[in-house]
Amino acid sequence: MPIQYDQAQQEQLRTEVNRRLTGFEYRSKVQVAGVPLVHIARGGVSQPGIARGIIAIGDVAVGVIAVGGLALGVFTVGAVGIGLLSVAGIALSVAAVAAVGIGVLVVAAVGVGYWVWAVVAIGFHAQGAIAIGLAAEGLLSISPGGICVKS
Repeated sequence: MPIQYDQAQQEQLRTEVNRRLTGFEYRSKVQVAGVPLVHIARGGVSQPGIARGIIAIGDVAVGVIAVGGLALGVFTVGAVGIGLLSVAGIALSVAAVAAVGIGVLVVAAVGVGYWVWAVVAIGFHAQGAIAIGLAAEGLLSISPGGICVKS
């Protein structure tokens, strides 16, 4: 038995479906050096929303503060983050907090960098369950001095 909607409900449903198919975009009127202070872009079915602004939020976000599926900027939060400081699933950053992180200072499940704290840590100073590096500490440590297994 099909669901019956009145005219107002049909219009509301139509508006919501169109919004999801076509995406959404907001740009603040305030600009800094020609760049919007805030830009929010959510893509629709056919293409991702690309946000560019001081504060950028979108499927792809590029800004000083970037939040998105792919976030590029100074401070990033997202599935993939590339920047100075990133909190992401996968991060390429100077300082990274991630599931998989590459950078100078890394806290991750799997990390590669100079100072690394991770379950699997690879770096100059590596600490983790499995640590590989010049100064490695962990349950299984691999360093130039040899392989060490702690029980």
